[in-house]
Amino acid sequence: MTAKNIKDYLNKGVRRLRHRKGFGVHSPFAFSIITDVIEERSAYYAYSEMYRIYGAKTPISFKVACLLLRLANRFRARQILEVSCDGGYSVLPILLTDSRNAMVTVADQQQQTDTLNILSNHKQLIGQLSFCESLSSVSDDYKADMIIVSSLPSGFTQQELAQWVFSHTHETSLIFVKGIQPKRPLVDFWDSFCDNESVEITMDLYDYGLAIRRPRFYKQHYVVSF
Repeated sequence: MTAKNIKDYLNKGVRRLRHRKGFGVHSPFAFSIITDVIEERSAYYAYSEMYRIYGAKTPISFKVACLLLRLANRFRARQILEVSCDGGYSVLPILLTDSRNAMVTVADQQQQTDTLNILSNHKQLIGQLSFCESLSSVSDDYKADMIIVSSLPSGFTQQELAQWVFSHTHETSLIFVKGIQPKRPLVDFWDSFCDNESVEITMDLYDYGLAIRRPRFYKQHYVVSF
């Protein structure tokens, strides 16, 4: 185990002690998201289909894939946008959540091929998925219920990407961000969302960030054990 892995393990251990089960959270809405979605332990029907796909070498773990499914289910996300495709690993749990879900993923040709391979045993889901080869191919009018940001696309600064993503949200959108810790790829992007007054709720899940737009809520930021 490397020094970084040891440090991450210890930091996450401290979080489990200080920030589990919604301790110290006074907002009923935020408390429910933490206890009923992020820390949910009940099995969903799709978990068994997903389990064999995720492992130590996949872009996201089985645990994170299950969280994406639960988030899409809780927020009833029907229009989902993935910025910088991870080869289908984030696509699968979203599409398995509900047959009404429609997903747009920004992917190059290789990522498109990889995504279709992931879906090869679930061909019925392919009709719910659309590919765009660049951010500029996404319509300016497109507003997503849920946006997943996996990495920084070439040609964009983190602040420019934050503006682009925000322009494709509506008043109740959910944004899921990978890599938010210092020295990680999207830390400045994440900070931009934490500072944005139109993003009312932000949750730091250590490696991942969750930003929730909810008008008429006071601005809130939480550190959550995950």
